[in-house]
Amino acid sequence: MAVYQKCIPHEYHASIFEIPYKTLKEQGIKSLFFDLDNTIIGYDEVSLSKDHIKLLKDLQNDFKIVIISNTSYKRVSLALKDIEVPFIWHAKKPLKSGFRKAVKMVNQDKNNVIMVGDQLMTDVFGSTRYGIKAILVRSVKRKSDRKITQFNRKLEQIVLKKIKKNLPDLYNERLKQYVQDH
Repeated sequence: MAVYQKCIPHEYHASIFEIPYKTLKEQGIKSLFFDLDNTIIGYDEVSLSKDHIKLLKDLQNDFKIVIISNTSYKRVSLALKDIEVPFIWHAKKPLKSGFRKAVKMVNQDKNNVIMVGDQLMTDVFGSTRYGIKAILVRSVKRKSDRKITQFNRKLEQIVLKKIKKNLPDLYNERLKQYVQDH
């Protein structure tokens, strides 16, 4: 399987607030892994909003939640100071180790987990190569991207072109709106 095929998300939604969580529960999903930066909050934001806290607390009634972030312990713990959610920092996505650790934390089969993130090259590629489905969301604030993320976005453009050329139906179904939203 070509690398670019591992960059195709299971679904795309404009934000974490638009994901059909009830449907995911009906499909047997028991755990949700979320990226932090530009999936939940922008890189230039320090903490979760009341709406984010409410969403995550509501989701904890039906799912085990883990935040998987490539950023520092200090950043993640500060962002989550008002809610008790387990997290992994310096997850080194797209490497498998962070996903493996999160799966152990929730004690779930990979088939019962969904990763939610805003980057094809870290969140989607990393989770799908480990065997976890991914939901791609629009970046909260792309202008706040750090240098490494800006680099990843350039790689993403190459991957998107390959997917569009070689798998046009999947591109149209799962990625066209993502491209249009940015």
